[in-house]
Amino acid sequence: MDTKKLILEKTLKLMIKKQNSLVSIREISDATGIATGGIYYYFPSKKDIYNEITERYFVDYVKFDIDKLRQINGNAKEKIHDVMAEIFKHMQAGIKIETIEDVDYREVLGVLTANGFAYENSPEIYQIQIKDLKDLFTEIIREGQNNRQIRQDIPTEDLVDSLIIMFLGIQYNWEIYWTEDMISTFEDHFDLEWEKIRFRE
Repeated sequence: MDTKKLILEKTLKLMIKKQNSLVSIREISDATGIATGGIYYYFPSKKDIYNEITERYFVDYVKFDIDKLRQINGNAKEKIHDVMAEIFKHMQAGIKIETIEDVDYREVLGVLTANGFAYENSPEIYQIQIKDLKDLFTEIIREGQNNRQIRQDIPTEDLVDSLIIMFLGIQYNWEIYWTEDMISTFEDHFDLEWEKIRFRE
């Protein structure tokens, strides 16, 4: 592992252990075995360490590849299902951390959330991700309505909002209430959600 990544991971490990971001350069030095001058060689300030941790383990976590999701094939039901399942799998897996074993990624999110919201681009990133997901669901639903797979008596926007509410609810319960498994929860709810939006003669 390169030195810069070692500093980031050891700092994150200290943050998880302390359940906050109040970690000193001395503590980072002790944890990594790198002199404080060596740490400052890679990061001019502690804020730079926090910003890079936030970028790598929080911002990159909430991002998903909308272009990859657009390549998912199938009918409307299959597309909606597989798009959500793909995002939930990514979220549940988290970002790989080599030196921290047996950590539930929700512990990482717990200590980084406050730092993440303080990170200047975080709110904008969230808004972009939800907008991209709404746009994708809008495309799928309109195609499904044209193919008589999704009901046409409810505005497209309302159908999209219903899917987004389900998506955010499953994510929130997993992250905040530590429900056991996002994928299982999603599978338990998806057929009921589909029943609400499927085409009716």
